[in-house]
Amino acid sequence: MSCWTVLGLSADADTRTIKRHYAALLKQTRPDEDPEGFQRLREAYEQALTAKEWEQFSEQDPQEEASWDLTDLSGTQIDVLQQVTRSLNDVSLGELQQRHALALEHGALDVLEDEVLRHCVEHPDTSEDLLEWAIKTFQWFSAWQRLELDEEQIYQVLAQRRQGITHTLREALEREDAEGFLQAYAQCFRHQWLKGEHHRQWFNGLLSQLLLESRFWSSTIFEAVSTGQGWHAGPASPCPKTEWQRLVDRHEAPIFLARQQHLATQPAATPEHRAARLLLAPGSFSQRRALARRLRDDDWTQCRQLSSALYANHPKLCEAMPGGTPFFWREWEHTFDSWPIYLGIALACLIGSFVLYAPNGERLGSLIGVAVFWSVIFSAGGWVLHWLMHQFAHRVWLLDDRLSAYLLPGFNPPPFGVLRDLLPCAVMAAGIGKVYGLIGSGVYVATLVAVGLIRRYEGKPRVSWKPSNPWIKRSLAGAGILLLVALLGVFKVISSQGTVNRNQGLQQWTERLCSRMPASTSECGAPATMEQWYGKEAGQ
Repeated sequence: MSCWTVLGLSADADTRTIKRHYAALLKQTRPDEDPEGFQRLREAYEQALTAKEWEQFSEQDPQEEASWDLTDLSGTQIDVLQQVTRSLNDVSLGELQQRHALALEHGALDVLEDEVLRHCVEHPDTSEDLLEWAIKTFQWFSAWQRLELDEEQIYQVLAQRRQGITHTLREALEREDAEGFLQAYAQCFRHQWLKGEHHRQWFNGLLSQLLLESRFWSSTIFEAVSTGQGWHAGPASPCPKTEWQRLVDRHEAPIFLARQQHLATQPAATPEHRAARLLLAPGSFSQRRALARRLRDDDWTQCRQLSSALYANHPKLCEAMPGGTPFFWREWEHTFDSWPIYLGIALACLIGSFVLYAPNGERLGSLIGVAVFWSVIFSAGGWVLHWLMHQFAHRVWLLDDRLSAYLLPGFNPPPFGVLRDLLPCAVMAAGIGKVYGLIGSGVYVATLVAVGLIRRYEGKPRVSWKPSNPWIKRSLAGAGILLLVALLGVFKVISSQGTVNRNQGLQQWTERLCSRMPASTSECGAPATMEQWYGKEAGQ
C-alpha cells in the first residue's frame, strides 16, 4: 500500500495540501487509541513529504536563505519581530515567557518557535533548559507539534535528546553505580515526550539493550525498570519479545551459577554434572584436560550450553577461565586420543621381535614382518577392547571413580580409571606377554606410563573461538600410519636384497630321497645306496 493510498490523496498533491490533510486525519487517528494506525499514517506522511522534496530539488536553490518581507508590516509588527528573534543566549525562563506572550499576541508564535529550534540545533550544550521549555510549550516530538517545522532540525534535536539519555544511563552502568542509574532513570519520567507511543518503544528497546550489553548486572535495577516500564512475561509486555527471556536468564544468573557450582562438587553422574565439573570445579589445566578425555557427545552438548550461558551472563567469571573464555575446551572436543595404545603396541612388538628372534639369526625383513603381523593383530584387538571398556566405564562412571579413589587414595583426582584404563591395559599387557614374554609387556606398560606422565605436564592453554577441525588431526594420524607402513615395506625390500645367512640357500649335499618317505617304506629299510646319496645329473 502506497503512502498516497494511506493519506487518501493523489500523487500530484502539493506539500501544503499534504500537511493540511494529515492534520485532519490526526483528529480521526489518535496515537493513544490506535497506535498502529497512527504509525502507518505518520510513515505515509513522511514518505509523501520526502517525495515532494525530491520533486522540488531541481527547482530550488539549496543555498538560498530565507529573508523577511517587511514592506507590508507596521512599525509595531517589525518591533515585535525584532524582540522575538533576539539572541537566546543565556535567556531566562521569565524572559522566554514574556517573548512567548508577545509572539502569541501579535501572531508571531511560529517565528519564535523556529528561532528556538534553530538555537537548540546550533547550541546543544547550552540549551538544556530552553529545550525543555520548548518541548512543553510547543509539544515537540509529539503528534501535535507544528507541521511546518523543519523536519531535519526537529529530528536532529530529538537525536540529541536521545543521545543524552543514553549517555547518562550507560555511564552509570559502566561505573557500576546502581543508585546513579536509578536516579537517571527516574529523571527520564520528567520528559513528557517519552510518553508518546513511538518514543516509549524506543525507550524500552534502549533499556533492554543497555541491561543486556552491560558487564554490570544489578537485580535492583532490573526489578525497578521492569516495574516502571510494565515489563512482564505476558504477550502484551512492552519489552521486546526477543530480549525478555535473555533479561530473565541474566536476572536469574546468580541462582543458576550457584546451582552449577554445586553440581561441580558432586559426583559426575550426569552430563550436566560433568560439564559443571569441567568448567567450574577448581583444578589445574591438566586436570581439566584429563577429564575432557573421558567425555562423550552428550557431555559436550551440555558443555556448549553451559559455556554459552556463562559467556552471556558472567563475563567476570569467564575472564578467570583458561584463556579468558568458557570455550577453552573447543580443541578437546574432537581430539584423536587413542594413539598411545597403538604406539605402545608397535614398540612392544618391534622390540620383542628383535630381542626374541634376532639371536637365532633371523633376517631384518623377517623380524619386521613378525612385528608388523602382531602389531596389526593386537591393534585390532586393542581397539575393540578399549572401545567396549570405555563405553562400559562411561555408564558406570561413579563406580569407576570409587574404585580409582580406593586404589590410589593419595591422588585427587586419580590419574587413571580402574575400569577405563587399568583393566584394558592389564588385558593387553597379558596378551602381548603371551607372545613376547615380560619384555613385550614391560615395553607396552612403560610406554603408556611415559605418555601419562608427559600428559600431566602443565601446558599453557591454547584456546580459540574457532573450533579446530578434527579431520586435520585424523588426516595427520592416518598419514603417519601410512608413512610407518611404507618405511617398514622399504626395510623389507632392502633386507631381501642382502646376502644369505647360515643354513640358508643351496646346501652342500643333495637331499636324501628317503628323508621325505615314511620309515616303514621297504626301499628305505636297507642302508642308503650311492644313488640315493648322490643323484646323477641328466645325461650321465
